[in-house]
Amino acid sequence: MIADQLKKAVLQAAIQGKLTEQLPGDGDARELLSEIFAEKERMVKEGKLKKEKPLPPITGYEIPFDIPENWCWVRLGSIISVLGDGIHGTPNYSQKGEYKFINGNNLVDGKIEIKDTTKSVDEGEFVKYKKPLSDKTVLVSINGTLGNVAFYNNEKVILGKSACYFNLLSCISKTYVKYVINSEYFIRYANNKATGTTIKNVSLQAMRNLPFPLPPYASQQKIVDKLNIILPLFLDVKTVEDKLKESQNRLNSL
Repeated sequence: MIADQLKKAVLQAAIQGKLTEQLPGDGDARELLSEIFAEKERMVKEGKLKKEKPLPPITGYEIPFDIPENWCWVRLGSIISVLGDGIHGTPNYSQKGEYKFINGNNLVDGKIEIKDTTKSVDEGEFVKYKKPLSDKTVLVSINGTLGNVAFYNNEKVILGKSACYFNLLSCISKTYVKYVINSEYFIRYANNKATGTTIKNVSLQAMRNLPFPLPPYASQQKIVDKLNIILPLFLDVKTVEDKLKESQNRLNSL
C-alpha cells in the first residue's frame, strides 16, 4: 500500500539523517560515545556490570548507507548495559497469577499488549524467571515475527524466548531506537541473520552486533519529534486506502 511504502521511506530517510537539519550545535556522536564508554567503566567498577569482551570493529562492507559527519556507526552492544531473552521453555501457569507470560506477539507499537490468550503465572514463577527490566528497557521480537518493539513500563510480566530485551545507557533515546528497529534497514538485517525456515530466529549475538546509526543526542530528539508528527499522518492515509479498497471490492461483487 502507498501509505506503508511512504512510511518505510520516511523512516529510512530519518535514520540516514536526511529528515532533519544537521547543525554544529547538535554536537558529535563520538563525544556521546566517549561518555557512554565512561559510564560503562563506572558501572563495572561499581559492580553493576560485568566487564565485556570487546565488540568486533565495524567493517566497510557492513555499512549499508552514508550518515552525517557528526554521527557514527556503533554496534548495538556498545550503547546498552545488558541484553538477553526470555525463558526457553514453559513456566507453570496459574489462572489466578498476577504476572503475564509474554512473547514477541505481545510487543505492539511501543507497548506491551496483554491479550485474551496471554497466560498468567504466580509470584514464585516471576521471581524464578524475572529479568533486569527497567525504564531504560527496549523489548524486540526476535523469533517468528521479527522487529516488534515495546518499552517496559513496570508491567507485571515474565518473558518468553521470542522477546529479546536490552537496557540502554544514558543519552540514548528509546524512541529513536524504536524507529531504527522499525526501519527496513533492521528488517533486512534481521532476515539476513535469521536462522530457521518456517520460524525465523535472530540470535542475541546478531542483535548485539547490529551496526547502529548513532546521532548525537540533540539530533536523536529532533528526529523523534519530527517522526512523531509525520508518522500518524500515514494512519489517516491508510484508512482512506482501506476504505477505497473495500468500496472497490463491493463494486466488483455487484
